[in-house]
Amino acid sequence: AALGLVAQNRIGAKPGTRRGDFAAVAAICGAAAIHLLSLAVFVGILGTWLISLIPADVIDVVRLYILPSVLGAVIVQAILAIKQPRITAIAIVVTLLVQFVLLPLAPAIAFLTTGIVVIATIAISWVARDRKQPAAVEN
Repeated sequence: AALGLVAQNRIGAKPGTRRGDFAAVAAICGAAAIHLLSLAVFVGILGTWLISLIPADVIDVVRLYILPSVLGAVIVQAILAIKQPRITAIAIVVTLLVQFVLLPLAPAIAFLTTGIVVIATIAISWVARDRKQPAAVEN
């Protein structure tokens, strides 16, 4: 939104007009294109080169110990911030089922397991959601 406002201000277009809307959309599309290009260069090309310089033993330590510990801390922080025990329980159960039931039955889908867990958790959480409407907040 801020990028669109800056673009509208730069060309003197008023928000809500066709010219203003076009300026906002063009600015957002331009920013997205620059972000994708910079990701391709800095992560895709330079990141691959940088990883090739790191010894395999260091990469194994990072992959086996450091990455899971960081991800575990992020998951715990997300669980504590969300404060929705129903969704947390659903996510844990789905993860355990996929890891210990589905994956042993079909090891060829190992690369799909994260997506399966995410999609299944979203779907089951939506079905099991609390259907009561939250009370309106008055200001």
